[in-house]
Amino acid sequence: MAIKLQLKGSQQLTITPVMHYFIQLLTNNHMELVETLQNEVEANPMLEIEMTEKVATEPEPNDYQERMERADASFMNPYEEQGFLRKNPDDIDKNKALEAMTPSTISLADHLLEQAMATFSSESELEISRQIIYNLDRDGYLKIEIESIASLLQTTPDEIERLRLLITRFDPPGCASKSLQECLLAQVNENEATENLRRLIQNHLQDISRSNYDSISHQMGISMEELLPLITSLKRLNPRPADTFSLEEIEYAQVDLMLIKENNEYRVVYLEEGIPRLTLSRYYQEMLDKAKDKKTVSYLKNRHRDAQFFIESIELRKKTILRIAEFLVKAQKDFLNFGEKWKKPLTMKDVAREINLNESTISRAVSNKFMNSEKGLIPLKVFFSYGLKGDFGFSHSVSTIKDKIQELIKAEPPEKPLADDEIAAKLAGLGIRIARRTARNYREELKIPSSFVRKKENKIKRSEK
Repeated sequence: MAIKLQLKGSQQLTITPVMHYFIQLLTNNHMELVETLQNEVEANPMLEIEMTEKVATEPEPNDYQERMERADASFMNPYEEQGFLRKNPDDIDKNKALEAMTPSTISLADHLLEQAMATFSSESELEISRQIIYNLDRDGYLKIEIESIASLLQTTPDEIERLRLLITRFDPPGCASKSLQECLLAQVNENEATENLRRLIQNHLQDISRSNYDSISHQMGISMEELLPLITSLKRLNPRPADTFSLEEIEYAQVDLMLIKENNEYRVVYLEEGIPRLTLSRYYQEMLDKAKDKKTVSYLKNRHRDAQFFIESIELRKKTILRIAEFLVKAQKDFLNFGEKWKKPLTMKDVAREINLNESTISRAVSNKFMNSEKGLIPLKVFFSYGLKGDFGFSHSVSTIKDKIQELIKAEPPEKPLADDEIAAKLAGLGIRIARRTARNYREELKIPSSFVRKKENKIKRSEK
């Protein structure tokens, strides 16, 4: 048999040691960071803690680019849908000055992770499960790309997808779904009795939203008497499986930043109170210089290198959070000055593009981070808002559109409340074009009943006078 020599090119994501630590630290809030630093000091004899007396530091941008390049610039550069937001809602943060109590006793992440540990046996499956679960949005959906997690965990998209589909069957069913259709199907068992209900979900959700029941009946080949019970069963399903949980369980809010207003300008300060300052141990450095045993020298050299990387990653975390926070404050200055109605549409992708960072880095940096200001505690995530393009070149944030809907309903005639299509038409007159179903969705999110219910309620109020 002839032996042949072949060259094959391949691409592989390599994360430097600094970046490895940086990814871990960036998701930490103030309290988590302190715990992580203490754990690292216990694990690495080359590190020592020296409590800093410095309360706050101003940004020092001069060495930021150098630190980014040393960490691994390729990871930080923006690329489409590459990152994943690793949330850890399990942790409890305590701050003697600021407390934000939450009523839930167990988070969705806790609940799903318990089931994952009972279902999966290998550590790789559990790690994939954690990344999927920590990336669920408030409604329980997985909005990031499967390939993003696969790339960062160095596994295949097929393996991520296999485990994701299993998680959609956990309690509550539908979590980790990628679409409404998939979420509803996960809540319906596959058997002969549910065949028509599954067909209804797979093929006719749009028709149901438009109340096209005759068309559905004709296409499915069933009578209206058979269709109506199916629609009733469909309405009992939960399109937001995470409703009964909170994905961002924070018993106490720990402040990471301070917002100072001076001469109508805002300044962001990074708070370092309580964060230990790490230094290299002189004792073990001297031991390294004097050691002659090869094993001892090798061990101390490795620990010395790891310690330097870790200290570098701490500084990089601070610079990154400051840089993002400063941009958010500058972009949403009107929101800070005048309130919610002045919030501009701003997504994580917008921020990533403007400051030349990876979208996943933005996600990690703002997760569970808070800024103290003269107006109170501000979560960094509050600066983001999705928007719609208006007729006159303006973009309107979703919160602004909801405010407009509230204003229209508040001013409507009691005897003739505005239907959803009328609300959409009035918004169009203001240069905001949205579909009737979008107007309905926003109205429902505002907990405002339909025009039919509002009309009945108004009639009852009039009769009571």
